[in-house]
Amino acid sequence: MERNMIKKLNGKTCGYIAAVAVLLLSFLLTGCGSDDTPKAENGKEKVTIALWGNDLLENYAPYLCRQFPDVEFEFVLATNSIDYYRYLNEHGDLPDIMTVRRFSMRDAMAMKDVLYDLSNTDLADIYYGTYLDNYTYSDGTVNWLPVCAEVDDIIVNKTLFEENDIPLPTDYDSFIAACQAFEAKGIMGFYPDYGQDYCCMEVLQGFGAEYLYTMEGREWRQQYESGHTDQLDEKVWLPVFARFFDLKEKTGIQPEAATEMNFVQKNRFTAGKLAMYRGTGNDLITFTGRAGKNDEVVLMPYFGTEKKDDWYLTYPAFQVAAAKKGMESPERKKLILEIMQAMLSQDGQNNISHGKNMVSYTKGVKLELLPELDNLRPYIEENKMYIRLASTDMFKVSKSVVQGIIKGELKTPQEALEAFNEQMNADPAQEPVVVHIDKGYSHEFTSKHGNQAASAIYNTIRKKLAVDMVFVQSCYVSGDIYAGDYTERQLSYLTHTDAAWPMLARLTGDQVYEMVERTFALKSGYGVISNDSTLYVSSGFEMDIARNGDGSYKLNRLTRNGKELDRNGVYTIILMGDRNWTNQLMITKMGITDFSYDIDKCNVQLYDYLVKEGGKLEEPTDYITIN
Repeated sequence: MERNMIKKLNGKTCGYIAAVAVLLLSFLLTGCGSDDTPKAENGKEKVTIALWGNDLLENYAPYLCRQFPDVEFEFVLATNSIDYYRYLNEHGDLPDIMTVRRFSMRDAMAMKDVLYDLSNTDLADIYYGTYLDNYTYSDGTVNWLPVCAEVDDIIVNKTLFEENDIPLPTDYDSFIAACQAFEAKGIMGFYPDYGQDYCCMEVLQGFGAEYLYTMEGREWRQQYESGHTDQLDEKVWLPVFARFFDLKEKTGIQPEAATEMNFVQKNRFTAGKLAMYRGTGNDLITFTGRAGKNDEVVLMPYFGTEKKDDWYLTYPAFQVAAAKKGMESPERKKLILEIMQAMLSQDGQNNISHGKNMVSYTKGVKLELLPELDNLRPYIEENKMYIRLASTDMFKVSKSVVQGIIKGELKTPQEALEAFNEQMNADPAQEPVVVHIDKGYSHEFTSKHGNQAASAIYNTIRKKLAVDMVFVQSCYVSGDIYAGDYTERQLSYLTHTDAAWPMLARLTGDQVYEMVERTFALKSGYGVISNDSTLYVSSGFEMDIARNGDGSYKLNRLTRNGKELDRNGVYTIILMGDRNWTNQLMITKMGITDFSYDIDKCNVQLYDYLVKEGGKLEEPTDYITIN
């Protein structure tokens, strides 16, 4: 009967029912959309931000928490590589907002379809066109934007120049003349750390910036970054290699320079045995001068044929992008863009450039500079800040070719160009699987279980090192642990590899209490806790803590295997974090003397245990209770 009734419905009635169905479906979908908005335990909307470096935990993460009190941020310390984000994307696990320092658009191109296009947003409008061009694909898409810039150029001991009556250089020829004048006096003129891949790449591009920033050079770069070529253009790059060969010949670079590291040049510079070296604004402000001397140091550009061809080489403190999947709802898209706006604002960049040694790529943001960086001002006004081309291939191949030139293996600029192109065109080797992890664990913090991924990692480290305890911020584990096969590179993605220097110490139970209480009481600086995701994970003991209501936490008690921690007991403990935290906390404030830094980083320990020793990942424990 019902079937017959439906047959008798006229077209008008069917249209009415269809309209109601559409409205109902729209309502249901809208409801589903709001239910899908990520929520934290406390009901706040959750936004995940991957931070490229642990120094962003010091001021930047707390700043964002203050700006958005109704957002529960999940901060993770990412591996500083686009490959890391590609790996997360393969698991459908991209953070809402991503940051990375080692970056090129070419490396990121494979992710274009999963990243939000920022080209038509207010965010893109705040950049000078000179700099935005470096982030624009040939189809007009903009996925990544830079924050303020590190300046990486030539650090000059101006006092040493004056003492030796040598004029400061203003162009390439006067730079060479200064180098040769110092050499004649038994002082090295300019000697970079060519053992580092970034140094090889930056010196090559820095002295070649006048050629790389021609119209042909900019066109080639966009073609390269957009994936339309994997070869250096001879017209653009042959003069770059010719300039480096000239530099090698006239400044007397020796073959042993190919293996020298940054600290060697810093020591020479500090001793007055070197007049100039490649370094950053941060290197400049930490220079204390020669013993007994009131040295004046300045940061000078890479010198070109004429003064007008001089350029400062820069690279962003990091680049920022947003996952497209987090922008599906209009409300959430608005929130993500507001957070990114705060990240790129005057206040946001001030919380990155607190050392007063960075410059901004954006209009309307003025970062205070130290007097030693006054040389930069006219170059900033003229937008003569060259952004390094820093693809993975550029790092790797620049090191190989520049070291080949230094060692005398490559005899001419043409040979160097051909060697570079040959290596750029090489097929990447297939990486073998080195370990299988049987069970995966979530990185999300809960008040009942803490961060289970971090707990599993650090329980494993505690077993590997045979110590009583481990104490480290949980965000040093870089995300979820996935069950399955891992290559060596993928295994390294589990933990943040650029910091978290381990300290091994012997502490009494009283000192363990003091260590935790002092850490929880930090208001700023390295080691500070800004929210749940930056709380510490403990292995070998449990923490009972409480929220204070103002975003901070206090310790109630510590237990070990469920029993009150023996305050008179003596324990071996591994602390992992920035050395500014461990040095300030353990050595300066607590006066600990029984400690050692002679321990490999977590990623090395994890690889050795799981791969070389055939160990298994330990189960996580419920290490924290929050009241």
